[in-house]
Amino acid sequence: MQDSLSLPEAKFLTGWSHGKEALKTGSFDSFKGSFYVNCDFFHSCDHRKDSRETYGQHPELTATNVWPPSEMLPGFRQCFEEICNLIIDTAILVARQCDLYALAEIEGYEPGYLERVVRLSTTTKARLLHYFPTKADQGCQTAPRENLSTAAEKNQDDWCATHIDHGCLTGLTSAVYIDESAHPPTLGKFSAPPPPLPFLPSAPDPESGLYIRSRTGAIAKINIPADCLGFQTGEALQLITGGKFQAVPHFVRAGSTPTDGKQVARNTLAVFTQPGLDEVVDRSTGKTFAQFSREVAGRFK
Repeated sequence: MQDSLSLPEAKFLTGWSHGKEALKTGSFDSFKGSFYVNCDFFHSCDHRKDSRETYGQHPELTATNVWPPSEMLPGFRQCFEEICNLIIDTAILVARQCDLYALAEIEGYEPGYLERVVRLSTTTKARLLHYFPTKADQGCQTAPRENLSTAAEKNQDDWCATHIDHGCLTGLTSAVYIDESAHPPTLGKFSAPPPPLPFLPSAPDPESGLYIRSRTGAIAKINIPADCLGFQTGEALQLITGGKFQAVPHFVRAGSTPTDGKQVARNTLAVFTQPGLDEVVDRSTGKTFAQFSREVAGRFK
């Protein structure tokens, strides 16, 4: 089933992906699995068709989505598209505020630029993330986060290594932690959506979760409430604004492995709003987002 939901021709950036992401160490990330979706459903059918015809040489951003069979996950596609639309709608409001700041601070900034990008782009990508339960020899030795330095950080980003996003704005849901020892993942056929899985009120280890590094190098843990969304800035926006907005380095820390037998998985959704491939993101060189995306991909070869 996993093979039928994976698209090698889209560089595993549409559909299911596990163990395909190269890390800086040269190894491949097997600690999390991802389900990628291209969010062009935010637009009309004609707009989607035009985008695929124009940018067909970039299948990782234009490939037709693959979805689990409806009898396996009834309602999955509808729920997925609804929450992505909500996040994009909210990102438009965030972008509008960013534009007001950029217009006041950056000479020659195009009024409404970021809002236009978020509203009209067909390259926005969603990533549903499942962080597998850590094993006894994988969980890190936790240290108080106020003692985390950049060097120590390298030993704490065990669920997701420190990185920056390369789009404009990333919308994030709060994390959902599930004890898979009590609720093991199962495949089956359903005539109606299965009941929601009970989730833990928080991670068993309070040090587990999402962390960011500030411009001064300080490390901060980010807790997004269950009824809220979080947004962070990416590298394309940093280029577009000449550094007025900067990409936020971030990582995910697993924390210590539970000693009570729990197998705790972390689940979250990220939506990356990105410029169209022909949008210029570096005015000094004329570099487009397509060229920039190829540069980013080359960093991980």
